[in-house]
Amino acid sequence: MMRAAHYLLDAEPKILADPFARSFVGFSDDQVFLKELRKLYGGTFDPLEFPKQRTYFVLRSRYTEDELEAAVARGVRNYVMLGAGLDSFAFRRPDLMRVLNVYEVDHPSTQTWKRERLAELSLKVPATLHFVPVDFERETLTEGLAAGGLQPDSFAFFSWLGVNMYLTPDAVLHTLREIAGTTGAGSELVTDYIVPATMLDGADRALFDSHATRVAELGEPWLSFFRPDELEMHLQQIGFGQVSHFGPAEACARYFAGRSDGPFLTGLCRMFRLLKARIV
Repeated sequence: MMRAAHYLLDAEPKILADPFARSFVGFSDDQVFLKELRKLYGGTFDPLEFPKQRTYFVLRSRYTEDELEAAVARGVRNYVMLGAGLDSFAFRRPDLMRVLNVYEVDHPSTQTWKRERLAELSLKVPATLHFVPVDFERETLTEGLAAGGLQPDSFAFFSWLGVNMYLTPDAVLHTLREIAGTTGAGSELVTDYIVPATMLDGADRALFDSHATRVAELGEPWLSFFRPDELEMHLQQIGFGQVSHFGPAEACARYFAGRSDGPFLTGLCRMFRLLKARIV
């Protein structure tokens, strides 16, 4: 919904242009979609403030896909999306789909719902898109990817967005170990995470508390928080030898310089951080 709002409401150039987002989420009409979006915000929709809330969600996908393009230039031909959800990469980027095998990993019920939605929209699934249903209570990521066709020790690029904050720290680190143990040297990962509340103050801390309360009320509380230096240490111990942090300063320089139309960084981008790590 955030990607759809950005596509419909924000000026060019888009940070991430996703013409599929609105229909993927179940709306066939722009105005009906925007009405529902306003309802979700309790009737307090403010076009001057709302861009602050959606910016991060398009930023993380844009950064990931830019890094993926760079990896493709180095020879990567496998892209694994953990917790793919309603991501529309395979339909937005036919240029990259011509050279990539894309593996969408998600819970079986989520993936079934997505595939039904694609059928309803009469969207042809690209031949190089592979759905990999994995129930982590019954099988490992390694087993799921092998069943989905990704060969062990393959050179791959992984994205893992909007997921690990809902898992325990132990579960996060276990998955990172699996990624490092599944693919070959030179493979890369982009993920996001939430910093501890103690790293924030003022308006950023208030925003953290507000969002933490909201997701808890929805039954999906945040469970893991990492300091950047702490997470980097874990990654290096696991086998990721090169770690690059991407925070507000880097995002402003790369994506927001000269923009005055609304999308800009707020406390969300100080709460959530992005990083890229490469297996050595």
